[in-house]
Amino acid sequence: MKTIRISVLLFSILLAFACNNKQSDKTKEDESVVKKLLTGKSIFKKQEKAELNKYKSCESIVKEILTTSPRYCQLTKGLNKAVVKNGGQSFGITLEGSPNPLHDKAWGYSETYDFTIYENYMDRQLKTARFSFNPNNKQLYEYDAVNDQLKPIKFDRKLLLKYEALCR
Repeated sequence: MKTIRISVLLFSILLAFACNNKQSDKTKEDESVVKKLLTGKSIFKKQEKAELNKYKSCESIVKEILTTSPRYCQLTKGLNKAVVKNGGQSFGITLEGSPNPLHDKAWGYSETYDFTIYENYMDRQLKTARFSFNPNNKQLYEYDAVNDQLKPIKFDRKLLLKYEALCR
């Protein structure tokens, strides 16, 4: 009877270690997937992996692509001060459409990530600019309402590596 108890205990301990090793192998596989992008080469360093972990969704990386673009910076430089001077409260950015609206908490489905800059007043929200990121061709656009077209704009293309690693 005592031998059976010891055998069961020993078997349980071995089983626990075996399961733990399988989990660490899965973690290593997940890390290697992040490291291997299009070329299959390891391109991320430990610091870059840690930085990639701060993103919660594809939407957060796309939002960074937008908010670091020169055009966005040009439009929003001093905007909060101007809005407050005109009786408003602030300005903001919202995600109106997304390929995965439930996960990204967007208003609706879109094949692109569609952002709107708005000015917030007591009685209304004034939409001042619209931007769209196309995940298929990896291009950021500004919507030109006068000509009813999307115009490609410059952005930090290094952020596309992060987008590819997380959103693939």
